[in-house]
Amino acid sequence: TRAYLDLAKFFLDERGRYFGGERHAPEDPFAVYDSEEYMQNHKPVLEQDEAVGHAVRAMYMFSGLADVAALGGHPEYVAAIDRLWLDVAGRKQYLTGGVGSRSGSEAFGDPYELPNAEAYTETCAAIGNALWNYRLFLLHGESQYMDVFERVLYNGLLSGVSLTGDRFFYQNPLESSGGYARSPWFEVACCPPNMTRFLPSLPGYIYATKDDVVFVNLFIAGSGSFDLGGHAVAITQETRYPWDGAVKLSVAPKRAASFELAVRIPGWARGEAMPTDLYRFLDAAEEAPALKINGEPVSLDIRDGYARIRRDWTSGDTVELFLPMPLRRVVANEAVAENRGRVALQRGPLVYAVEGVDN
Repeated sequence: TRAYLDLAKFFLDERGRYFGGERHAPEDPFAVYDSEEYMQNHKPVLEQDEAVGHAVRAMYMFSGLADVAALGGHPEYVAAIDRLWLDVAGRKQYLTGGVGSRSGSEAFGDPYELPNAEAYTETCAAIGNALWNYRLFLLHGESQYMDVFERVLYNGLLSGVSLTGDRFFYQNPLESSGGYARSPWFEVACCPPNMTRFLPSLPGYIYATKDDVVFVNLFIAGSGSFDLGGHAVAITQETRYPWDGAVKLSVAPKRAASFELAVRIPGWARGEAMPTDLYRFLDAAEEAPALKINGEPVSLDIRDGYARIRRDWTSGDTVELFLPMPLRRVVANEAVAENRGRVALQRGPLVYAVEGVDN
């Protein structure tokens, strides 16, 4: 309701206008949490242009800022959230999508301060980064935000839980000499329940609709159903993604209907390691994405990162997407001191771990 939206805006507008915490003596280990920047309370939100302080708190505050911007119709909030996104995506995000490099305060560091072995990159911060980028997609309708969402999903977020589902990482360093393992629980137990909350919600991020457009954001086998202005439409996906770049979409409107299917062509498939210049591929891909409709090749009409297909659809129509997945070398911006002279290896959306014993 409007009352909740107004209350959310009030809480955001109070940032930077008061101090609401408890002060600690300088020698107290908790004194690190006293700074106004740590609590994103150093400036009013409309004046903030750099992500600072506790990374998890920042991600959730930025998500709220995006919601108020989108639902409240406040262009000044849109400008503020876009500035903050450019700072994070352009200067403070790991290749895995993890955020929050400083372990002492679980916080963002200075621009390009992205150490590997000391990387904190809390699992909760990765989840918050995914939630924030999804809201920005809903606000702007551009694929770059879902590109970040996907990067976080398959790398910075999934690393936080074991395949058995009962061991967790609180922090996710990008480099380790051994002796670091997942744990069944933590004294501050935010990450395990956050993971068990996020993963069941994943189906809700695969598709989105606006007017008579269905956005296909993630490639995950399963089915979804939609109501497009009174037209019932079902879509079934068949794919082994992220291991394979072949995706088959079976489109089944209840009755013949005209609408648009917007299929995300990931940035990594278009030669873009990151929507900013923070990371780039060293080599060019030899193959380009390809699309077929009912078995017939068609050219890609890509706008805002989505292949647009507008036609009269009938039950049984199929769309086949092929995303080449060569192994790619990725380098960081030269301003990231610890990554100079180093490369990362990526195939499709997956950033690979390289183990010393194998090399």
